[in-house]
Amino acid sequence: MMKRILIRMKTSIWLYPVIYSLIALVLAILVLLIDSYYVDKISTIVHRLFFTSAELAQPVLEIVAGSFITITTFTFSTTMVVLTMYSSQFTPRVVEDFLNNQTTMKSFGIFLSGFIYAITSLLFLSTNAKEDNVIAASVAVIYLIVGLIYFLGFVQSVATHIQASGLILRLYSEALGKIKHYVDFVKDQQVIPSDEFVTMIKDKKAEYLTSSSDGYIQEIDYRRLMRLAQEFKIVICFRKVVGQFISKETSIMTVYTEINQTLSEEERLYIDECVLVGNKKTEEQDFAFTIQKIVEIALKALSSSINDPNTAIHCLKNIGLLLRDLSDIKDGFVLMKNEDAEGFIVYESYDFYALLNDAYNQIVFYGQENPSVIAAVFNSMKFIKVKTHIKTANLIDDYAKQLFEKLSNQGYARLEYNMVYKEYTNLLNIKVKEDKPDNLNKPENLSDKKS
Repeated sequence: MMKRILIRMKTSIWLYPVIYSLIALVLAILVLLIDSYYVDKISTIVHRLFFTSAELAQPVLEIVAGSFITITTFTFSTTMVVLTMYSSQFTPRVVEDFLNNQTTMKSFGIFLSGFIYAITSLLFLSTNAKEDNVIAASVAVIYLIVGLIYFLGFVQSVATHIQASGLILRLYSEALGKIKHYVDFVKDQQVIPSDEFVTMIKDKKAEYLTSSSDGYIQEIDYRRLMRLAQEFKIVICFRKVVGQFISKETSIMTVYTEINQTLSEEERLYIDECVLVGNKKTEEQDFAFTIQKIVEIALKALSSSINDPNTAIHCLKNIGLLLRDLSDIKDGFVLMKNEDAEGFIVYESYDFYALLNDAYNQIVFYGQENPSVIAAVFNSMKFIKVKTHIKTANLIDDYAKQLFEKLSNQGYARLEYNMVYKEYTNLLNIKVKEDKPDNLNKPENLSDKKS
């Protein structure tokens, strides 16, 4: 429950505005106390230049309050325009990327908190009109200068966010970081074939745990599950991956116990709390969702309303680079187990064929009439194949052959067909070594995965 609340707070557009507004309110009260009781004491610390009369401070605070509310209105209007453009030209899935951008949210926070500080100081200033020296106006002017700096940062952020290339680059960098984290995590664990896992649990009793709610698997706390598995001396097996949609009737995991052992309701509840399910996908552990966003940008660019194949081709290049770093993932089950521990966790690794199909299938379907896009698809696959091992290379070749066979009746002109065929043959002609230097993915260590 607490994890869900933290995620909602983190993704809420009100997080920074609320925090900054509370800080501004505290600052206004602090300045009021200083102006009322400690002016003489701080006069030796603060330069007299920062002191103004209450009569002068009142119009200054009015100007600052009006300036901040004007900037806030403009910022809100600009944000609505950007969000509308994101939904219409890119994909609705990237709207949250702009809203969750720290520059945008911090700008909102500064502008709203600046208005709150100015209007609060103005309210209490009227009750202390006889005071000759106050610093409330000087603090408001400094606050306004900071707000203008953030406003320039907001304008710069909007200018970069509305560019397709900038958005694709940010999505690529975000996905690349999550992919590297996942690959490094898997490298630290042992990957076993499915038949070996079957042997490990052949003498155990299986209990199937279903989800407590409908929705997408947003996050799995593997480390906490590891502690629970060791404590309860059980084996927890996931056959679902983060990002999959499940229902209450869906078996989300299988718990293997000793024949005479039965999980209590309390133990089931502890295990269930380690799996976060929500009504939408998140990117915390789901790098495939970020890749999906890039795919959707490519699909939108190929639509008749946008008709921008160059953006789609740029997306394909980035997709190829991302899948390249995933191509060395070993098939089978990832084993999380400490030495001499009776309980452990196993979960199914990502199916590379599914990732490959999800990345290219729709782009090929909607872009098959454009030979430049199809040629870019085969060129994108070359980025993957040059780095991968022999088994994944054969998988890429088979997938490319299927795509090429589907495109054989498109009726391309001779030069167009030659362009596509050249990229296709170049892909097939890439030679891949069977033995990797780090012995990460030798074929004999991999289990056969059904497509």
